[in-house]
Amino acid sequence: MPTVLSVTVAVGAQQLAKAIVTRITVIEELAGVTILCFDKTGTLTTNKRTITKDLVKPHDPFSPQDIILLAAYAFRTENQDAIDQCVAGTLDDPAHACAGIKLLDFKPFNPVDKRTEITYREESSGKLKRVTKGMTGIIIELCSLNKTEEVENQLEADVTDFASRGIRGLAVAYEELDHDNFESEGNGFELIGLLAIFDPPREDTKQTIDDAIAIGVKVKMVTSDQLAIAKETGRGLGLGDRMYPAKVLKDGPPPGGKHTI
Repeated sequence: MPTVLSVTVAVGAQQLAKAIVTRITVIEELAGVTILCFDKTGTLTTNKRTITKDLVKPHDPFSPQDIILLAAYAFRTENQDAIDQCVAGTLDDPAHACAGIKLLDFKPFNPVDKRTEITYREESSGKLKRVTKGMTGIIIELCSLNKTEEVENQLEADVTDFASRGIRGLAVAYEELDHDNFESEGNGFELIGLLAIFDPPREDTKQTIDDAIAIGVKVKMVTSDQLAIAKETGRGLGLGDRMYPAKVLKDGPPPGGKHTI
């Protein structure tokens, strides 16, 4: 009996030619899987983000190209950040991301601040300037120069519109410093625009999901993206849009709430 089982498992391993396992018994364990959970970014999607130039939302007097260039300033190649590389890659020449400026200080993205920031000297004018880009809710709180109810409402509407199409919004803000101390505060940030960032699904993702569902495996997607982005991605991949915030799954939906499981 053990010999028959080993041969059967070995045949199964051969059929899974694309799978590399350290223990042959994994094949048997895999046969017992009933629910398969995928992380969205980099697993279901390519993690090769692109900026949709036609959807960039500029604030006067800045143009969409101005916003992309300033956002690219707040980028350093050595950080290997996917969003930073996406922004710089949108330029006609990525070398423009450091042309005409002298870097004075750079703060890379971290999970707490959720933004990057660069302080630089503009070589043509000699002026000190600062650019930051990141999560919209974080950036708008910094924008003391134009954080009005109208601007906040428009930003929220744009972010919601992007999310409904599976697109993430990346806010960009800018300030000038009227002194020569790059470590000091500037004259105040102003929101200058919103970038539209799209992370497309892998070519084989939908087929893989369809194959799993066809053999009776339930497929779930896990992501830290906005719920609206997750739902749009799910619809495109055949997962539907019955998706919930983690809190709802943990504690259950509140009485009379919009989420029902």
